[in-house]
Amino acid sequence: MLRRSLRLQLNGYYNSDGVPTVSYRETKVRRHRYRRPVYTKESKVPAEDTFDSSSNENQPRNTFTRFGWIIIVLSLIYGCAYLYSDLPSQSLETFVSLTTTDMVLTPECKNQEKLIVNQLAELLRIKKELEYLLPPADLLTNYALESLGAMILHHMTSKTYQKREGCSLFGLGIQRPTVGPKIVIQGKSHFVPGQCWAFAGSQGRLAIAISYKVSISHVTLGHISKMSSPTGTISSAPKEFSVYGRTHLEDEESLLGTFLYDEDGDRLQTFKLPDHKVGSFSFITLQVNSNWGHPDYTCLYGFRVHGKLAH
Repeated sequence: MLRRSLRLQLNGYYNSDGVPTVSYRETKVRRHRYRRPVYTKESKVPAEDTFDSSSNENQPRNTFTRFGWIIIVLSLIYGCAYLYSDLPSQSLETFVSLTTTDMVLTPECKNQEKLIVNQLAELLRIKKELEYLLPPADLLTNYALESLGAMILHHMTSKTYQKREGCSLFGLGIQRPTVGPKIVIQGKSHFVPGQCWAFAGSQGRLAIAISYKVSISHVTLGHISKMSSPTGTISSAPKEFSVYGRTHLEDEESLLGTFLYDEDGDRLQTFKLPDHKVGSFSFITLQVNSNWGHPDYTCLYGFRVHGKLAH
């Protein structure tokens, strides 16, 4: 007598005569997450009912969706980096304001776009702080610098304003020492209120002899900002000024440009000369035509000359 399995007997695998029969009382189909398809000999088409793909039919779609989101996020980050590197601070600030007010946020990209806008605003804030600590003028060579041999031509420069303010000691008046025009060409970036050269009135001249013959491209004029001023105003700051150049001292002056110093701008403001003003000069004259309203004097904290050495 053949040995029969007790489990198969209980499940009705054998008939009354003890012959094995097919029983469907056990599980019909075993579900697998993934199984390689079985190919038949007649064709290369997978045999039916070899595996159940219902659990995996969305896997390729989810993979492509995630890959697409990664491409979008990387493109946005690269675009932000490109905009920050090429746009000036004013354009970047305008872009941030337009992005925060006029953009249409989609449900899928709302969080990502808000994050990018916040990062742009933070980059703008950091850029302004860096420009305060290291102004753009500090990145340009300054040829009107005393340490490089530049000198003040006193006979062609306005007289220093003598302030009447002072103190008394035992009834004797003591006048504060005045600051000479040499402070203007010392190349300071951080100005202390009162540490400037003042001339009487709203018009004056400062003549400088530089040690090199320079093709001038930019000039920089410096003054304390309203934030640094004890009174909150800078009425003694220059307003309109002109720059003249000479190759030789006996030559006639050539007007290189007339500019406007913004009282609400940065403390160091750089101005580009017109492109047609080409020439090399060894003597520079700063002519202040007006100030921002002070009736008695005008103050100069710093003046710089930028360009390239003439051959």
